[in-house]
Amino acid sequence: MFIIQEEKNKWVKYGALFAIAIMVGSAVLVGILGSWDKITGDKDGLTEHSFSDISGKHMNFTFKNAKDAAKILPENILAINIVKIYADDSYYQSIQSSFPGANISKMLSASYADGGLELFVIEDESNAGIVLNTSKPQIETYENYSLIFINPYQKVVVGNPILISTVYDYTAGNTLAKKTIDVLSGKSEGSTGLNDILAYADDVSNYDEIVVFKANTGSSYEKYYQRSSQSVNMTSFQIDLQFESILLNPSDEMKQDLSDLSQNASDGIKFTITEESNIMKIYVEGADYTGFLNDTNALYKIVSNHTKQAATA
Repeated sequence: MFIIQEEKNKWVKYGALFAIAIMVGSAVLVGILGSWDKITGDKDGLTEHSFSDISGKHMNFTFKNAKDAAKILPENILAINIVKIYADDSYYQSIQSSFPGANISKMLSASYADGGLELFVIEDESNAGIVLNTSKPQIETYENYSLIFINPYQKVVVGNPILISTVYDYTAGNTLAKKTIDVLSGKSEGSTGLNDILAYADDVSNYDEIVVFKANTGSSYEKYYQRSSQSVNMTSFQIDLQFESILLNPSDEMKQDLSDLSQNASDGIKFTITEESNIMKIYVEGADYTGFLNDTNALYKIVSNHTKQAATA
């Protein structure tokens, strides 16, 4: 079982790297906090506080998939990435160093032109703590939530999920956390910019990763969605691999490349392609891990080749 889980993690992480590599503009997924010492300064000044010590309201909401996520995130999202987190992931270890006792099960990242949001779903808020510097941080109260300034670029709002708001230029102000609170409180509407492609996505809760984003101007398609999942029959140890991909307004050349790929699928791997209006959907299914990985990697390459790469910010 360990080998199966290890292979699953590799596959999911590859998909995340692919999504980051071709994501829009300067909006990339927000980096994990990493070493808290580098953020807060003197290691000797670090103290741990239980979430229960943080006054005011705490984050308290759930989301099932990207459709749900868009409803509770501020407008103008360029990309959403949701990935399941496992105890041996670097994400998990990094967050544990900053939020002791916060056992992470899922991460949602949302990218914007000027920054991004990360939300970490945890198993039990009552066991979670946050590491802070005794001389810091500054705390701002907004709508009875405590916005903790970790540095000029980042704010944290505790709860479940944990919310980390990041901006690229702190002089412009960090308003993403407040905008999220406004959506949650009903003061503003959630994001609608990806709804046209999300409307065609399967309404699922069982997956390893979901990625949806708006392509750069000049690409051979407008928006892209993918969902990957893997299940194991514990009696036969048969692996069931599934990959759903959706393209909004793909060019004829891109359609042909994907059709050619499906006609040359690996043994044991099935492609199903359907078209509806301006949407093209590709399902990839199979039980052979090597063949599945080869074919989905080839699909990644086609999408990347048809993506106008953005200049580095």
